[in-house]
Amino acid sequence: MKISYIEKYCLGGDSEEQPAGYFVKGDAVTELINLREKWQGKLQMIYLDPPFFTGKTFSFRQKIGREGWKGNSKYVLSHQAYSDQWEDHNAFLKMLRRVLNLSHQMLKPDGSLFLHMDYRFSARARLLMDEIFGAENFLNEIIWVYKTGGRARHHFSRKHDTILFYRKSKQHYFNPDAVGKPRGLSKRNNMKRRIDDDGRVFWSIRSGGKEYRYYEDSKVLPSDVWDDISHLQQKDPERTGYDTQKPEALLERMVLSTSRPGDWIGDFFAGSGTTLAAAQKNGRKWLGIDSGIFSINVCRKRLIQVSQSGCLIFFDPLLRLQKYENFKNENHNKVRIKINTKSTFISSNQKLKTEIFLLDYQCRQVPELSNYYMDYVDFWSVGYLHNGEFIAQDHSFRTHANPEIKTVLTMSGDNTKEKSDIALLISDVYGKQSLYRL
Repeated sequence: MKISYIEKYCLGGDSEEQPAGYFVKGDAVTELINLREKWQGKLQMIYLDPPFFTGKTFSFRQKIGREGWKGNSKYVLSHQAYSDQWEDHNAFLKMLRRVLNLSHQMLKPDGSLFLHMDYRFSARARLLMDEIFGAENFLNEIIWVYKTGGRARHHFSRKHDTILFYRKSKQHYFNPDAVGKPRGLSKRNNMKRRIDDDGRVFWSIRSGGKEYRYYEDSKVLPSDVWDDISHLQQKDPERTGYDTQKPEALLERMVLSTSRPGDWIGDFFAGSGTTLAAAQKNGRKWLGIDSGIFSINVCRKRLIQVSQSGCLIFFDPLLRLQKYENFKNENHNKVRIKINTKSTFISSNQKLKTEIFLLDYQCRQVPELSNYYMDYVDFWSVGYLHNGEFIAQDHSFRTHANPEIKTVLTMSGDNTKEKSDIALLISDVYGKQSLYRL
């Protein structure tokens, strides 16, 4: 039996017709072409953090078992997250042009796009954006300043990225008050602290015969230099293992200022899912695309943690359903699992309760790290196969707060013919995903 892989996590009781977001595993250009007809003119904001033409490869650090998630640096596997190596400038420029053209089509008339680059390609990228969006729709060259990294000896140290901010049209939505910060109580140079007739505190200064007032309860709005958002440190709790992960605060500023609750946000180089998480936490919906084999699982875990409701939907066109029976006796250097199930009827409502016991899971183990089979399971879930889709009912994975993973998952529901197939999804520490029909 072969089906295209569609995975759903319906959380908080929201219907599948009102999804919280979609994640698609695949190449950005290919998947945007596939999605163009359905999504044209639907997205309010798009954030793109593509490769920077560095010529490097970047890592994803996968924690192994309880010890790894408790912070023991010895229990970590380093994988290649993605490659930023290109034949030449033209190959990179061709990819970027196609993604920007397709992104422009996806935006609503009042939508906007942020393109995150660094010194290597930001000048060329701006010319390209002028060509596709129109120079008149350029809004800001945002400078994100950070302090991490080494010190250069032959030039001034490079301590900023460039984020190009463009609108699709003059109708664009922008709400800077959504990201303003209170002025606070600190004293301001050459200003006097006063209280007006309504009891509001303000600081004032006179210039050119006029008085200028700055109320303490008013907001200071960001400029185009963002030096107040720190780069993520290696041990930051936000870290998911990606080398180039961006902080949520950075994405929240973009999401909140250019969209409204319920709007759709896009990120087509989703990586660790920072844009999607920022959108989810702030009541926006999301469309994410990434080709990395680790991205789908990192995003899945991250979004489940921040989702209070909604239906999270994941597509992986490369994964196909497999029969569990064919994998009982595989060599231990490949995937080998042993599963036991126990089903009972819950007397109160006569619904079937099924417990799935993962008794064994073996892959390429690292004996010096662990021989315990569950240490190599990064995520697993159980659910139904229904109309060619896997609908998850229970799941388990490790977090910093809870480094243990469950060995038993439970599902319940009517034992109807249309939901007769129980399925199991396993994602291991090597990025391999397996979907089995029990």
